[in-house]
Amino acid sequence: MPTEAEVRAQLRTVPEPCSLLMRTPLDICQMGLVDQVSCADGTVRVELVLTDASCVHYAGLRRYITDALLELPGVQAVEVALSTTKLWTPDRRVG
Repeated sequence: MPTEAEVRAQLRTVPEPCSLLMRTPLDICQMGLVDQVSCADGTVRVELVLTDASCVHYAGLRRYITDALLELPGVQAVEVALSTTKLWTPDRRVG
């Protein structure tokens, strides 16, 4: 099973769609979208904080994150969820 640090490193390969559209490419970690990561029993769970619970990019992000994390040794399943208590704000951005 990968460590949380290894999962977060892999998540840095996932581009943030809005930043691409604005021609300032950032990954989802730099943009501050990744809130929590947990790893247990072959499953990695990632919780995202988005600007809106109905974000049009969520389905694509979920698929991209799943594909990226399934490349890590020991990962058998990936769960991607939205935070139900937080929304993204610019102060979350680290890049």
